[in-house]
Amino acid sequence: MESGLQSEALRTGVVGGGLIAQAAHLPNLVRLAARFTLVAIADPSRKVVEALARRYAPARGYLDWRDLLEREALDALIVCSPHATHAEIVLDALALGLDVFVEKPLCISPDDADEICVRARAAGRVVQVGYMKRFTAGYQRFAGALPSSADDLRLVDVVTYDPSMVREPFVPWQRMVQADDVPGPVLEAVAASTRDQVEHAVGTADAETVQAFSGTFLACLVHDVNLVHGALEAMGVDRPAEAVIGASWADGTAATATLRLPGGAHWHCSWLLLDGLMEFRERIGLYFGDAVHELEFPAPYAFDAPVRHSIVDAPRGAARSRVERLANHAYVAELEHFHACLTGGAPCRTPAEQAAKDLAVLRDVFVRQSLSPAASA
Repeated sequence: MESGLQSEALRTGVVGGGLIAQAAHLPNLVRLAARFTLVAIADPSRKVVEALARRYAPARGYLDWRDLLEREALDALIVCSPHATHAEIVLDALALGLDVFVEKPLCISPDDADEICVRARAAGRVVQVGYMKRFTAGYQRFAGALPSSADDLRLVDVVTYDPSMVREPFVPWQRMVQADDVPGPVLEAVAASTRDQVEHAVGTADAETVQAFSGTFLACLVHDVNLVHGALEAMGVDRPAEAVIGASWADGTAATATLRLPGGAHWHCSWLLLDGLMEFRERIGLYFGDAVHELEFPAPYAFDAPVRHSIVDAPRGAARSRVERLANHAYVAELEHFHACLTGGAPCRTPAEQAAKDLAVLRDVFVRQSLSPAASA
């Protein structure tokens, strides 16, 4: 980034005006107006893009993200569009010399992820992936409290149950502009691209596979995988985990993954849609020979709800436990970090290289999976 930008708000475009953009990124860009100037928004829904352009005037609205990139002079791009569009948009933005913040997953195909990493390095640009949970105060305390080595790690266990958060009261839909006018050909093109990319990644693209891999593994499990990868890196583990097996339900209501870590410890990761509940819970446990480190997250759109961090250990035979409840606005923190990377040279905490590792692990687990018998019961 040129030195002249270090004292100026970054001219920023947003591609995709859906839930995450409306609930988090667009209002947070306004909140961080000293760091970002919202220049333009692109979305194929005329209803959405016109409403958001009015709401965030003088930001301009575009129905096609290509027009936005062609006509606007930007420093950075925030990508919140469907998974299947990420790779093309990110690569085009890099070709124009832009830094990019892209929502998870980075893309669908690990090959595309590798290409993004190569192009970002060649261009000297930042590609930060939107793993907002890595920016919670609780996660930072959790990672900092882990031992310096994973030699004594016995088990990693992650369980998330989700009550179908895309409903009230988890999402304030009364404040959202609904994209109910997207042209049919646009929807069909995204669906076709999703099928093609899933087939390239895992070898087949029937409807069940597309739902399980793109809609569950990459949309849900990917958060947990990245959280664990961050914890392992904090302990100096940089070698990849070995995929053992996975399972997914054909209706997209559950998925599990089992991996073996380089030191021999097992890593279990499960996500379940329990739509009969009105509670979200995501719990991570790292079990060592002499301690247990746990982290528990609230629902993602409960912006200021605390993350619960606990440690149980027994130094010199005296059992003790410590529980901390730490709150901060993680979506704001990740944008502040993005700005610091671009203007101050801070090392990116969630770069494309990490996301590529996440995708590769999930792809390897998925291709070793067996569809749960419960799916057809």
